[in-house]
Amino acid sequence: MKKIILVVMIISGVLRAQNEAYDALKVLEPFIGKWQTNEMSFGFFEGLPDNTEMVTNEEYKWITEKSAILETWEAYTSDGKQKINHGSILFYLDPATNAIRTKHFGYDGKVYWTGNGRIENKKNLLAIHIEELTINGTHTAYTNEIRILKNDTYQSQFVNINQGGKPIENPPKRKFKRIK
Repeated sequence: MKKIILVVMIISGVLRAQNEAYDALKVLEPFIGKWQTNEMSFGFFEGLPDNTEMVTNEEYKWITEKSAILETWEAYTSDGKQKINHGSILFYLDPATNAIRTKHFGYDGKVYWTGNGRIENKKNLLAIHIEELTINGTHTAYTNEIRILKNDTYQSQFVNINQGGKPIENPPKRKFKRIK
């Protein structure tokens, strides 16, 4: 009987450990799915045109048995003829800090960039604090505040933007509609 109890305790501990990443990342679960927005581009990211009408498609999905989330996106001109940008963000639980961290990479136009960040869970929104560096050496730090407005709509806004030591005005809020 004692052996059975010990085996149950060990299995329970292993199963709990496997759920830690999922439990931490559950704050992003409402974003799982495919989203789209029509918007005007804002040229403060190196390589992006300014004031170009575009369609952005995003997808959030669980990967690696719900131990991480991958966000991917592509943006095209509204006529679909030219790709504006594309990229990915990996959301994961950092065991050293027990916080959600991010790794970013992609292209804005022909300019490659990478970055990293961390998530702060605030009341009614998630603040993703981000630092990115382009292949040309441009450093940009900003926060992307995301929040679910309705089951089929979420809002994103870049705030506190600093590029190369200079503050940049916040662009308009973006509203994404769920498409799947």
